Amino acid sequence: MIRIVGLGSPFGDDRVGWRVIELLQEKLPGNIDLVALDRPGAALINWMQGVSWLILVDALSSGASPGSVVRLDPGDLDAEPGRLSSHDLALHDTFRLANSLGCLPARIDIYGIELGDYRIPEMSDAAATAATKLAALIGAQFSA
Repeated sequence: MIRIVGLGSPFGDDRVGWRVIELLQEKLPGNIDLVALDRPGAALINWMQGVSWLILVDALSSGASPGSVVRLDPGDLDAEPGRLSSHDLALHDTFRLANSLGCLPARIDIYGIELGDYRIPEMSDAAATAATKLAALIGAQFSA
């Protein structure tokens, strides 16, 4: 099974992972599972079971220009723990635990979109534009 998970919260640019999921719902075949989660932490492991390919999308807080898109793999998280998430999901620890439990997907792709001002209630133009571009990029991987 292929699962795409948008991580985030309902606030400002931190909602960008959810926005990518919304955009993909119109573009992908029904056999790809789309999920939007509100800061799941280690409970993300429950969403990995039975998944062969996991794609994660989250807001990124690295100091790059707002709206920048970065592609990472799980090994990158070991080098810079806490880098991906704006709310410190500790994904590297979650992946280690999932591996120990035998439910780590064979393939994991991680995309981060750089936050703008997360304190404003609406998503910034930079994040919205990046979400649209990233949804197109991910969607292109599954078009015939």
